[in-house]
Amino acid sequence: MTSHLDYDVPVTIVQLTDPHLFSDPDARLLNVATDASLRAVLQDIAVHYPSPDLLLATGDIAQDGSLAAYQRFLQLTAIVDAPLRSLPGNHDARDNFHAVLQDKAQPVIDIGNWRVILLDTLIPGSNGGELLPDQLTLLKTAAQQAGKKHILVTLHHNPVAVGCEWLDPMMISNGQQLLDVIEDFPQVHALLWGHVHQEYDAMHQYAQAGHNLRLLATPSTCIQFTPNSSQFSLDTTGPGYRWLTLHPDGQLDTGVRYIPGQDFQPDPLSGGY
Repeated sequence: MTSHLDYDVPVTIVQLTDPHLFSDPDARLLNVATDASLRAVLQDIAVHYPSPDLLLATGDIAQDGSLAAYQRFLQLTAIVDAPLRSLPGNHDARDNFHAVLQDKAQPVIDIGNWRVILLDTLIPGSNGGELLPDQLTLLKTAAQQAGKKHILVTLHHNPVAVGCEWLDPMMISNGQQLLDVIEDFPQVHALLWGHVHQEYDAMHQYAQAGHNLRLLATPSTCIQFTPNSSQFSLDTTGPGYRWLTLHPDGQLDTGVRYIPGQDFQPDPLSGGY
């Protein structure tokens, strides 16, 4: 567990998700060169957020689960002057992920007056996910030990439906259980994930007065899925990432930046991957 920064200043997090790197740096996913699209995102971050307090990567780091892909991810993200924390997604190979990421996969980090908790939802061989008992215990323990800190919880799979009929069956199988656990911890202000390759921003309101949970999903650093689609559909929106400003009083500001240009347009005739 790491802690840094003063408690009375805002902290900035930049979130990357779903870069889908291959062992071959020139490989393409649905016509998009995923190394090049990640580079473009990182270059934009270096300009607009040159020294965030945390660089957070929420899974599907590798498309093929290769050691080379994770090693190159570390090399590429070094352009951003920030601590890195990452969690695995359904395309990742857990053993290779941890072998390369090592301490950058630690599940709890304190920054300023906030605690960030990273949960592992990977179920090998499945596109969907689940929070196993050890992960729910991790969440409860980290929240109980957070003291007066505010909490951001992150994971790869969506815990709630985002409105895509073909994609929502691939969410975590126990999303309601996660929401029920968080209900006991009003200092948890937001859930943040990747996986859905699109922007999502909603609010979950608990019965307890004042406990509103922000629900946030972030577009991929490569391809995007068309929101509210009934069948697999690729959007023409470019690579993206999310920034978050976490305030000492528990408020947060956030937004998404997209990288424009025709260099990263996917194959519109693709039926999936």
